Amino acid sequence: MESLKCLVSSVGEYSITSPTSRKITIATWTIRFPKWLGKPLDESQKGSYKIKPLVEIDGEPLFGELAILRLLQKDGWDGVWVDTYHDRFWKGLPDRKSACLLPEKAQEIYDKIVAKHEKVGGFFDVFAWHGQKLMFAEYKGEGDKLRPNQISWINAAVSSGISPSSLLLIEFLNRTK
Repeated sequence: MESLKCLVSSVGEYSITSPTSRKITIATWTIRFPKWLGKPLDESQKGSYKIKPLVEIDGEPLFGELAILRLLQKDGWDGVWVDTYHDRFWKGLPDRKSACLLPEKAQEIYDKIVAKHEKVGGFFDVFAWHGQKLMFAEYKGEGDKLRPNQISWINAAVSSGISPSSLLLIEFLNRTK
């Protein structure tokens, strides 16, 4: 995760209390991605994709969720952007890549959490793996807070056996020029 850590400007913690009164503490990172200044997304994209801001990683335009994934991939991780709004998994921008399937082991983990949570909504934005290590990252805009659905998802993930140390909140600041 070193490539991602290089862009972190501050770190912190976010705590919630589970329904069983267990305190769950999640690391928070504040990050600033460079703004994409090139060509916008293909006009044929659905409206919800066209309104997402683009950032740049190594000359590639990406949504912030995919920028996190791309930086993890540089360090040997694999994973996906979990697009719960469109019920898809992505490894690249929707106008450049097709949606993908999860590998069997990742699908089992995903299904276990969704079954516990009883819905896909709230699933963290990035689901990544590297050997036996797992990471779930939620990408939030500046000042954005976790919604009740996401807090419920955290509880479902932890009660499914996911360590809180595998959860990460990433807040982005206004993108640099």
